[in-house]
Amino acid sequence: MPDPARTIIVVPARGGSKRLPRKNVLPLGGKPLILHAVDVALAAAPFGRVLVSTDDPEIKTVALSRKGVTVDDRATSLAGDKVKVVDVIGELTDRPDIQRDFDVIGMLLPTCPFRTAEQVAAGFAALIAESDAAISFSTYEFPPQSAVSLDDTGRMIPLFDPSPLLTGNTRSQDQAPAYRPNGAYFFTWIASFRRLRSFYTGQVSGVTMPRLNSIDIDDAQDFQYAQFLIDSGQITIS
Repeated sequence: MPDPARTIIVVPARGGSKRLPRKNVLPLGGKPLILHAVDVALAAAPFGRVLVSTDDPEIKTVALSRKGVTVDDRATSLAGDKVKVVDVIGELTDRPDIQRDFDVIGMLLPTCPFRTAEQVAAGFAALIAESDAAISFSTYEFPPQSAVSLDDTGRMIPLFDPSPLLTGNTRSQDQAPAYRPNGAYFFTWIASFRRLRSFYTGQVSGVTMPRLNSIDIDDAQDFQYAQFLIDSGQITIS
């Protein structure tokens, strides 16, 4: 397992969310959304640094309310809504001080608030010398083998061949398990990321998580559902 002390954890949090304005500081279960990621990062292992990357003064203030958290004031060029998080990670891993002080970089997206410290620790342990990255996955709610697209006339075009819709084998339990990255955590060797510029290329280890811990918050409906899970006791948060 990598050395936690030589691992930097990044929580990327822009201020300009459009689908759910001010998403990262909205209170979920009594605390701002971003702190669910920060608190898990602090509890998962004695990581060398937990860093929030943001362009937003309010997010910065909220992040610094936790002892042991540092904030990186994101450059304007990395703050637009078309900037990808891998661009943020790439800029960090290109810094000489990051290369000097750390071997591993991890990323926890604030939009996956129900991951646990134990799950993050398990993902960190899955990053072995022979792999380039370790990423969290969960199953799809519905088998993606039945996915279709619709052309301009509305005609159905199956995306898988053979499609279960055409073979008649539509029982979900008969489909091979398929998984999606859920945003809970991404770990990679800094040397690997600088070479590949991606979490998904090279030798990637996948660690599965329950769907309930994999709720992803993109819009108001997602946020309301997450709050419902807390209020109904289906999810317990610290």
